[in-house]
Parts: sequence; C-alpha cells; structure tokens
Amino acid sequence: MRKVILQPSGNKDAREHYENTIQKPVTIELLAEYISEDDRQILKSFYPNGTVPTWGVTPGKKDVNIKKWEKIQVGDVTLFSANGHIFGSGVVTHKLHHKELASNLWGYNDEGQTWEYVYFLDELKQHRIPYSQFNQIVRYADNFVIQGISVLNEERSERILTVFDLKSEVYLPEVTEEEFEEEVLKFDPEDDLDTNHSGKGRKEQPFLRKQLFKNRKFGYCGICGKHYPVNMLVAAHIKKRAKCSREERLDHLNIVMPMCKFGCDDLYERGYIFLKDGIIHRNQSKPATADLLKKIDEIEGQISSHWNENTKKYFEWHEASQNLIATH
Repeated sequence: MRKVILQPSGNKDAREHYENTIQKPVTIELLAEYISEDDRQILKSFYPNGTVPTWGVTPGKKDVNIKKWEKIQVGDVTLFSANGHIFGSGVVTHKLHHKELASNLWGYNDEGQTWEYVYFLDELKQHRIPYSQFNQIVRYADNFVIQGISVLNEERSERILTVFDLKSEVYLPEVTEEEFEEEVLKFDPEDDLDTNHSGKGRKEQPFLRKQLFKNRKFGYCGICGKHYPVNMLVAAHIKKRAKCSREERLDHLNIVMPMCKFGCDDLYERGYIFLKDGIIHRNQSKPATADLLKKIDEIEGQISSHWNENTKKYFEWHEASQNLIATH
C-alpha cells in the first residue's frame, strides 16, 4: 500500500536538483529523447501541461539504494527534508531506470554515480514539519535525523499520510483483483469506504477508484453528468454495500459508479432520488424544502450512462428499498 519515502535534500547536489527538476519541472519533450514511447504516453496523460517534476537516486554504496527504489510505487509520497525539517512533498506517478537520462539531467557525483533510478512526482506541497514533530508521529527517537533515502514501513507511513492528509485520490497504489477480493471478504460490510478510514478499505477503495478513474485527474458524475476533479467524486455503491451479497460486493465493474460531493451522492444515498430505466426521478415520499427541490430539479429527468443490463438490478434494489422505507 501507500508508503512514505524520506528524501534528505540538504547537500549541494540535492538542493540544485530540487530547484532544477522539481521547482522547474522537466519538459516531456526532453524526456522523450530518452524514454520509451509507452513511458512518454503515460507521462503525457498525467502531465497535460507538458512539464514533469523529476527526481532520482544513485545506486549508492554496494547498490544499497536500488532495493529501496524498487519498493517505490505509484501513490507513494516523497518527503523532502533539510535543515532540521521537512519542507516539501510530492506523490509518485511513475518511475523508470535510465542512466543516460539521469546523467543529462544531473551529471555525476564525486563517486562517479548518477541519479539513474528515476521517479516522477505530482501534487507538490510545501511544508514546515520539524524533525521533532515527525519523530513523534512515527515514534522515532527524539534526536533522529533523516539521512539517506529510506522507505517507511506501512504502519509508520500510514501515520504520516493520515496526520498530514497526503494521500492522493488520483495516483492510487496498484491492487490486484485477488487482493481486492481478499479485502472485500475481510472487512465488515458496514464499514463506510467513502470515508476511507485508516485501516479499513485500504485496498478495496483504491481498487474501486482505479477501476472508475484510471488515474485520471478529472471525471464525470454518474448522476448530474458534470465534470469535476476526481477528489470531488466518490466511488459510490449503487446498491448499499451493507446489503450486498458476497458476489455483489465483488462485482466491481458494475456495483459502483462515480457520484459528486456537490449533492448527488447524498441525494442518492439518502433516497431523495432514484433511477428507473436510466432516468433520474425524485422520490415524492421524501419531505423536501424549496432549496432541496431546486437542487433536485437540476437533475430530474436526466439519463444516467451508468444504467445498463448489468447495473439494472442494483438500481432496482435502490428504488425498491426507498419505496419500502417510505411505507413506514
């Protein structure tokens, strides 16, 4: 799952690299001279403005850094540190090994090594986190100082990512279908995955979001059809997850759809609207204010593209459940 990468950046080389390839991102045109067409297309999809914050690490003495770099995956968060505090962070989007590219970007250090184990970042943020606070959160000794690249274990990473709200909703860790199935059957179906609580749904929610959004930065609400950043969309269960059978919870291609946080998710979840034959209807039995009716009027009568033969039964369950509630 998501991990935290500690990257000290206080020496001369690191400061220059941060300025030259993070603060002033590398152009895709320059990268394209060295990388494969597949890699270029990946970066082009992630960076529509054509510039890519780029970082790299050397093999290190006795190749000690290579195994650390191999642990890095999409969705991990790098923390840059210097002068006794963490000053920046970025989310990993892609990585590749390319010595020639690295030597062109950064040259070689005094040991004759270049920063050939390359990875790319997005969602850059500035911070002012003193080591004392960091050490307290991850439960390190008070005098611990970040030295050399390291990758925190899952438990320590989770603490940092949660405290400082660093988890990306765009770049998600790879989760296999087998891992997804294991996670689905492991946790209580009453867990609310949309809130993504620590320790719950750590594989299920990223898997579902990746199925819906494919690491895209923008998506469409399945109810109102409006275009939003994906952090304003939830992977909503069409049929309430707690009422799904084991097989239904595993039906990831059909059981969830994107709904926006601007009202559609709550309107559907709380039964103010339902879909019949793909058309959005107001639930007349639910009391509503004039302002709420105005909101519903904006979407009532629209057709959802997520209604099909495979999802129909889940929408029908939702409609029937609201009618049943309304009779009490």
